[in-house]
Amino acid sequence: MSKKRKRRDGGDPTAPPAATAVEPSAPLPAPSTLPRPLALLGAGLCAIAGGLVLVAFLRSIPDAAARARTGATRAAESACAGLRPDPNNTVLGELPKAAPDFRLKDYAGREVHLAELKGNVVLVNFWATWCSTCVVEMPSMERLVARMHGKPFRLLAVSVDDDWPEIRKFFSRGTPLEVLLDTERTTPKAYGTEKFPESFIIDRDGTIRYYIVSNRDWGTGDVAECIQSLLD
Repeated sequence: MSKKRKRRDGGDPTAPPAATAVEPSAPLPAPSTLPRPLALLGAGLCAIAGGLVLVAFLRSIPDAAARARTGATRAAESACAGLRPDPNNTVLGELPKAAPDFRLKDYAGREVHLAELKGNVVLVNFWATWCSTCVVEMPSMERLVARMHGKPFRLLAVSVDDDWPEIRKFFSRGTPLEVLLDTERTTPKAYGTEKFPESFIIDRDGTIRYYIVSNRDWGTGDVAECIQSLLD
């Protein structure tokens, strides 16, 4: 067998070519950095901007709450306009006004304290069994109580009759109303009421919002909407 021919340079022709040497790449440049004073200035400006945003947000919270209260007040006024409330009272002056407190007893001798009813919308109605217009509106008040059953609403029918037998006779079949008696008429006088009936709608904070002179139809959906607007 003939010997394989050698390359002129004396190398082995079957050997793989020698690897080409590669120059090492230059190191990547280090990321540029701001001088320390500029970096601190930038961080300070970011902190100030964040603080301003936070302050603006915190300031917007009471503004939003005030707008919500204003909207709720306007909604209530719109809903209650059908009751034709009087904005002024001879004793209390211009409304709204804090409701004068009172303590009166019901037919069972249980004392009802108005101040303890905060959190409820309270309708205080001054009436008497001998008052013809009072008699007219009583059934509609009973319907209102039935409509608002289960909600934080109280209707206090404060009678100025002389004694309980007359009232029990008037409600011989019973009533869902909370009937109270004030023979001295001290409470209606504190509310500026001399003629009957007169009614006062008191909100959940104990403020008289609406003053209604003479009788109304309390059993309508509009009245229920008025009461509900003060509950919302």
